[in-house]
Amino acid sequence: MPAGGVGTGFVIDAEGLIVTNNHVVAHAQQIVVTTDAGALYDATVVGRDPQTDLAVLRVDATGLPPIVLGRSADLQIGESVVAIGHALDLPGGPTVTVGVVSAVDRAITNVGSQRLTLSDLIQTDASINPGNSGGPLLNLYGKVIGVNSAGAGSASGIGFAIAMDGARLVIDELIESGQVVRGFLGIGPATITRSLARHFDLPVSEGIIVVQLTAGSPADQAGLRMRDILVAINDDAVPDAGALSRVLAQYGPGDEVVVRYIRPGGDDQPQETRIRLGRRPDQ
Repeated sequence: MPAGGVGTGFVIDAEGLIVTNNHVVAHAQQIVVTTDAGALYDATVVGRDPQTDLAVLRVDATGLPPIVLGRSADLQIGESVVAIGHALDLPGGPTVTVGVVSAVDRAITNVGSQRLTLSDLIQTDASINPGNSGGPLLNLYGKVIGVNSAGAGSASGIGFAIAMDGARLVIDELIESGQVVRGFLGIGPATITRSLARHFDLPVSEGIIVVQLTAGSPADQAGLRMRDILVAINDDAVPDAGALSRVLAQYGPGDEVVVRYIRPGGDDQPQETRIRLGRRPDQ
């Protein structure tokens, strides 16, 4: 029997562009969009970005009412928010849950089959369940300040949404070119957590540890080694793999960046190397 799934999205312009999560549509052979008015449309993928779990769809429709995008930078801890989505695919229309902003700039690791790190997340106690993925997190002015992405399955009252300010940059690039082209370092990054730092007696409690190094890649040619710890690129800190992905999205193949790193076993002082970024083999 063919398998199916359900997620949520929101219209961002009257010409039929819809934002959702990448994991909602990543393996779909057919995508059908149902509006809250009950209209059905076949959708095509404009672009997907697995690194940030965002995707943009298009439906052949006109006159769809777009939602207003807000600024996540203006959020305050304790501010009330509303999450909308098709929780558990329950019949009868969308589910609305209410909560507060519990924290901002959160990061979660080992997400999905690709074990991604998602960062720049809004944490909320508004219930986010399967089916809510890709739906809007709204402030009390009805503006989208986040894209609902994940719930903490082992905990109660903890959900996460991708902050709108960072998501908007990815969405714009997906609309323009269908993908986000990042400069390529050629490393396999792993996010350092406090428990990982204690277990391996690392000199830092956050950053990126190199667990894989592609032979002949820009990082390899610049002299980086396995277990080196990346802490910054140019003036941008990279406390986790999600932040690394966002920073690299600012630079394209051929751009030169200064990578600050710590080599365990040395004097634990940051070193610097210049790296000319390449292009990912799959782009």
